Amino acid sequence: MIRIPIIRIKEESQTTQIRLHHARRRGWLEMRWPRAPAAATAAAAAALWGEPASGASIWGVGKPQGHVEVRDVLPTPAEFFTEYVRPKDGPFAGVGKPVLFRGAAKRMPAYEKWTDEYLREKHGSVRMDQVETEKAETRTKYPHEDWTLEKFIDNYNTSEIYSTAQTPEGLSDDVYLLPCVNCGGFHSKMATTVTWFSSGSTRSVIHSDAQQNLHCMFDGRKDWILWSPTSKINSPRMGWVHAEEESKTNPAFKDAYGQYVGHIDVDDVDLKKYPGWGKLSWWNLTLQKGDCAYIPPRWFHFVEAPAQRSLSVHVWFDVGKSFKSDGCETLRQRGLNLSDYLIRLSDCQWGFGEKTRKPTKCKVKKPLSKSDEL
Repeated sequence: MIRIPIIRIKEESQTTQIRLHHARRRGWLEMRWPRAPAAATAAAAAALWGEPASGASIWGVGKPQGHVEVRDVLPTPAEFFTEYVRPKDGPFAGVGKPVLFRGAAKRMPAYEKWTDEYLREKHGSVRMDQVETEKAETRTKYPHEDWTLEKFIDNYNTSEIYSTAQTPEGLSDDVYLLPCVNCGGFHSKMATTVTWFSSGSTRSVIHSDAQQNLHCMFDGRKDWILWSPTSKINSPRMGWVHAEEESKTNPAFKDAYGQYVGHIDVDDVDLKKYPGWGKLSWWNLTLQKGDCAYIPPRWFHFVEAPAQRSLSVHVWFDVGKSFKSDGCETLRQRGLNLSDYLIRLSDCQWGFGEKTRKPTKCKVKKPLSKSDEL
């Protein structure tokens, strides 16, 4: 008979405290780590004691590795490139290293300003080019493409709508690039910025993105599961689908689009049919209000948010193979501090993307002074 450990969980503002009791081992073990969903914590705790976690949600299968690295101080641009974007040594070499920058969004104007009242009054007329009609992503329903922000705010608390719009004009004045990408060659291949806005209870499919991602949370919380690109999730044996091809033989995928894990129920993972999910190592990442995170390209991920107002902005970008120090020296010669918030999203002429490889160019126009920072 297998004895499952008794697990007691207490969630605090930034950490989760867990206590385990195992009858056979006759003792309690107490640990703390960055806050994560209770299911993730239970799975990690059970794994540490060599026991299977109860339940079969996506949070309860596989081999949890704990929370990604958390930093309270942002790295320099050079450190960011060598330690996270292009690490040459260690377990993250060749795939990039996810990291949470705690409190990094608190110094941006959006953190204080972006209430519904402010957004409606100051930016209500701006257009939103993509408003999803479902908060639990299925990739079978197409979005609204021409809403105003005012219309969205008037409806999002009483419906399933979810903004995945490019950051509208005006709002981009309130969001800064993180100082770790102030220079070094990051700007030229910045592709787009997206504003994620909902009343919470959102849930993604398991997928991966081809570009680098810097994601900053201005309200609410998002819980991520991250799997390395080396996990080979993008194969039929893991339930991966090419939706357009799948739809030719499977009516359930009619009108579906994109590539993602389409044959897995994240609430009840079928380990008999897809045993590989029980063997995968994964990391959790809890993004709270005021935090930012870096997600390297091609990392598979699942993201969900609790039932509360949720508002975040991310920047997708590519990078070259080497760090370009010339731009950093130019900023220093102008008397600018590379650790300051120097560049707003609106200070960039966005050009790089799918349709054109024209470099994106950014200029320092309104750096945050110390008196502006929180």
